[in-house]
Amino acid sequence: MDPDTSRPGPTAGAPPAAQVAAPVRTAPGPVPRIPVPGLRFGLLATVQVLVNAGVTVTSTAGPAIERDLALSHAQLVLAGSAYGLAFSGLLLLGGRLTDLTDQRRAFILGAAVVALGSAAAAVSTGAGTLIATRFLAGCGAALAAPAAMALLGALFPGAPRRARAISLWGSLSSVGASAGILLSGVLVTLLTWRWVFGALAVVAAASALAAPRVLPRVPPPSTGRVDVAGAALATTGLGATGYGLAMAGTHGWSTVQVLVPLGAGILLLVAFAAVEKKIAQPLLPPRLLAPASRVIALLTSMIGPAGGASTAFLLSLYFQQVRGWSPLATASVFVPYSVVLAVTGLLSGRLADRVGARRLIPVGILATAAGLALISRLTPAGPLGVPLVLGLLVLPVGIALTVSGAVATAMAGVPARHAGLAAGVMNTALLTGATMGVAVLTSLADGRTAALLHATPSAAAVGGYAHAFALAAVAFLLAAVLVAAGLRSRSGGRHRR
Repeated sequence: MDPDTSRPGPTAGAPPAAQVAAPVRTAPGPVPRIPVPGLRFGLLATVQVLVNAGVTVTSTAGPAIERDLALSHAQLVLAGSAYGLAFSGLLLLGGRLTDLTDQRRAFILGAAVVALGSAAAAVSTGAGTLIATRFLAGCGAALAAPAAMALLGALFPGAPRRARAISLWGSLSSVGASAGILLSGVLVTLLTWRWVFGALAVVAAASALAAPRVLPRVPPPSTGRVDVAGAALATTGLGATGYGLAMAGTHGWSTVQVLVPLGAGILLLVAFAAVEKKIAQPLLPPRLLAPASRVIALLTSMIGPAGGASTAFLLSLYFQQVRGWSPLATASVFVPYSVVLAVTGLLSGRLADRVGARRLIPVGILATAAGLALISRLTPAGPLGVPLVLGLLVLPVGIALTVSGAVATAMAGVPARHAGLAAGVMNTALLTGATMGVAVLTSLADGRTAALLHATPSAAAVGGYAHAFALAAVAFLLAAVLVAAGLRSRSGGRHRR
């Protein structure tokens, strides 16, 4: 779908996303040589998919990296999470920098840093260099992602077209996560794990080189300076919290390795909230989170990635460790999943036009719950079974509808001068949800597996996975009820006024 080719004009039942801020004006100057709207959107979407694929590429390639570089398990976990820690921890700062500078320049710089970090990771010779280069690539992603989303305002000035573009944009993070699994599975099998990072570097570099010819130059939509204290507190707080969550699957929730960073991260984020209320130009203006519907949407945006990331992680373990499948065979299972996810994302904009973006959210959460319930019927051996196959088709529908509706609702009414920051907040929620989902469901699965003392190792492992998926399905069902009630009450209150 090319969001810019939609018919202009008001649409009946337009979603709240249609109320997004007035577009950012493009600065006078040379017109890009390739002014095709679909190509512009495609370039931005490619980078959005790319930076999210960077989070999951090590999931399938991990065993090969561990063997080749002689990493310990703890080093492998840190190498796998370094990118995500930098990405999520620096997103608020990246969003603010986007609002204070030329958005195209921010996009190019971010993509270039992703390319540099990924290329360096491809030639890493040990744990230290791999962790450092992956962290560097995550820093670039933290600037490229909010800049790409902020540029949508300049590319799609009409409210209906912009609303559809944002609804479609919401599913790209999940598409990127699936693409990372597919990419790593194929390249590790056919070539080596180094080509996984090499491919990321090539696409990021090509995007940075194409941007000056394809994207318009957008002047800084905001003035002011960076809140250094707030940036330091937010970055360290989000980083420490993310590190604690990442370590939970390896060390357990009650260990020092988890409790100390989690506790420190929470304290730093509390301090960040206190500082933001007292300064004149805060990194995250409290009024940006004033609408209750936006807060609900941001919290909801964590749900879809939580279900998707945890399912991909646990099923990768299930197929490779229980069934003995190769990385390529494991990746192939996610091909239909990825196709359904992409197609649903393409349709989400028009669905939002018909029923409203807010109404997509509880429907999406319910579909996600149904998909998780079906996947919980997995078995140690034999055919995959209809419930598992069907669950892998229903789950992506739910994830795409949930995230698309949440992103559109959260971005509704955001002032143009805060577009980059709002994009940073949204991407932070998406990444945090994925990290939390993997940590929680992995711990639930491990706990259940440990309790199945009389079962064979494979049966115990499958019992743990099934238990985690079943509990997740119940939690998503309850979340659908709560979110529907919360959004309905906010909508009703607005109508009464």
